[in-house]
Order: sequence, then structure tokens, then C-alpha cells
Amino acid sequence: MTRLLRTRTVKTVERILGEAVQRSAIFLRADSDNGPVCNVEGVELKNFGSCSYMAIEKHPRLMAGARDALERYGTQFAFSRAYLELPLYQDLERLLDQITGRHALVASTTTLGHLAALPVLVQDDDVVLIDQFAHSSCHMATELLKGTTVERLRHNRMDLLEERLIALGPSRRVWYVCDGVYSMLGDFADFDRLSGLLARYPNLHAYVDDAHAVSWTGRHGRGVALEKLGHCDRAIVALSMNKAFSAAGAVLALPSAALRTRIRRAGGPMLFSGPIQPPMLGAAVASAALHLSPEFAGMQAELSERILTAERGIEEHGLRVANRDRTPIFMVQFESPKSLYDALDAIKARGYYCCISTFPAVPMDKPSLRFTVSRHNSLAGIREFIADLAAIVHGGREVSALA
Repeated sequence: MTRLLRTRTVKTVERILGEAVQRSAIFLRADSDNGPVCNVEGVELKNFGSCSYMAIEKHPRLMAGARDALERYGTQFAFSRAYLELPLYQDLERLLDQITGRHALVASTTTLGHLAALPVLVQDDDVVLIDQFAHSSCHMATELLKGTTVERLRHNRMDLLEERLIALGPSRRVWYVCDGVYSMLGDFADFDRLSGLLARYPNLHAYVDDAHAVSWTGRHGRGVALEKLGHCDRAIVALSMNKAFSAAGAVLALPSAALRTRIRRAGGPMLFSGPIQPPMLGAAVASAALHLSPEFAGMQAELSERILTAERGIEEHGLRVANRDRTPIFMVQFESPKSLYDALDAIKARGYYCCISTFPAVPMDKPSLRFTVSRHNSLAGIREFIADLAAIVHGGREVSALA
């Protein structure tokens, strides 16, 4: 039965993504960087799809850091970290300790960080409760927890989490797995209520993928999860260095040096996956130093102004979005794939690039247009984009917002 369901799911995903390919919505080629304008299949489009929220991928410090590492170590350092690692790892983790206020462990990717950490953290008798919209890499990692009870919870339903905590009793250790900022809907985890639950239930632990909050929010860009839960030793936070951090790799922000050592030694991908390439390690060291510099808070403020400009435009033009959390990710939901693709064609015709979200990234009945804002976007450009998008949406068929 399970194999049959998996086969049907694969066929469904293949069909839906095949339609998106035919409508030139995904699997496209960019002949440019990911700045304010990107060249998509030979067409210049204003960029409202990038996850480089802080727009620092061409910052002189990062470029210099990558060049220096390239000249010193070449394009690749072909050793497993179990045998040899470049000193750049130690430099990076020292800086990340300062950024996170914790013991930082660098992984090659966020996905590999989850795959390394969760099987070490979670014991056989534990129960894992994972938000239905947690990133697919978190769901993938929970599939490795053979023998452990894993249950999905409805999105951001802290009441259901508490119900399960009460039902399981105080002697059963429970892990709640979620995102800090959900990459599709663009909303925050319910940190206030989660923090309260962590205070009331000593058997509750949290594992948060905060990939989309890194850099643009929090002190030194440490994200929202560490701002809200950094005081709690039962909260583990994973951060990405790929998106707004503009380098490569991931960070596990851990409450103790002993736990850092344990995952470093026993987490499978920490032993058996490849290293981060030297140029990207050099860029990561430079980015971490930039995050700790006095100028970085001003750069965060610039993005905050852009997010606020988008929010005001959404309000002014009556554009309904999936939620109103103050993040750089926005989602407009449509009632059918046809209405979504028609809107995408129209927004491209007006000179903009943004993304779609369909099953399996979102529920089958919530095909969506997903757009982002970054420091690459001007305030005037954001206002123009929102006005044009609202005109397109209001001219078609739009569903009600979730919030």
C-alpha cells in the first residue's frame, strides 16, 4: 500500500511539474547574476524572486574572501572533514559563535545538517511532532528516525502541540520540528506560544530550520529563532549560509560544546559528505565578518524599509496575500493552476520575474504566486510591482487570504 501511494504521488508531482515546465514557469535558465534585473531565457526581467534578501553576493568583502581562498587553496580541497579540513572552517565557526551566541557547527548544506543532527539528537523512545509545512529537508531527515514515532501537526497549531504533550505525559521526550520563517507562506513560527510551551513542559525540545530568517533579521543576522529561543538549551537551530548570507553551507547553533562534538563525530554527513569548496568558505568567513560589522544593522534597516513599502502597497491596492507577517516573502493564492499561470504570463509581460508554488510545495488546492523583496529592489520599483500585480490579480479570479 505504501509503495502504491508513493508511486501515485511521484506520478502526480511529475504531472504537475510537467505542466509548469510547459508553461515556462520552472526549470528556466538565467544568463545573469541575481541582482535587480535578471536575464531569464534571453528576456530582461525585474527580479522579485531571489532569496538573496540582503543583496550582498557581490559585496567587495565577500568577493575578496572568495578570491583569496581560491588563490590559496584552489577550486577544491578533496578530503572528507573526518580526515582533513582547511583552517577556514575554524575561522568561520569562531565568527559564527559570536553571531549566534552559541556553539556553531558548519555543515555542507542545511539538508545535510538536518540529516546529521536529528538522528543524533532524537532517541528511539522520543516522539517527533513536525509541522506539516516544515521544509521538505526536515521531513526527509525524520524519515531516518527508524523506530521513533513521527507525527505531522497542522501548521502553527500550538494548541495541538500542547494536546499531544498532555496526552504523551511528562516522562516522554517530545521534539517539535518547524521552520523559523516558512519558505512558501512567508510566515513566522508561533514563537511566543512555543516559548511558553518550552517553559511549561520540560520534556519538550524544539528543532528549528531558520534558513529563511538568516541575515535579514536578528542581532548580527542570527535569525528569528535564536532571538526568540536562544536562551533555551532545549532549542536547536539550523541556519543557512546560502540565501541572504550569500555564501555556502549551513550552521547548527548548539547549546553546548559537548553536543557540538557529539554531532561532529556521530552525525553521518559530518563524516561522509564532501566539504564546502574553498572559495565559498572564504566568502562565508567574509560574510560572517560583515555580519559582525557596525554597518550591518543599517543594511538590515534598508531591507526592513523595503518590506514595509511592500506591505503598504499591498494594503493600498487591496492585494490579498496568504499572511501579514513582516518577512520578505509574500504569497498570493489562486483558485486554479490556469488562473495562476495566466497571472504569471501577465506579470512577465509587464517585465517582472517572480516564482510559482504548486504541489508538493503547497497543498494541491493552493497554487500560488510567490514573490520576494530584497535590497536589490528600489522603493519605487517595489511600489510599481505591487500596483502592477494587483491590477493583474484584480482582473482575474483571486481567492481570499488565509489571514
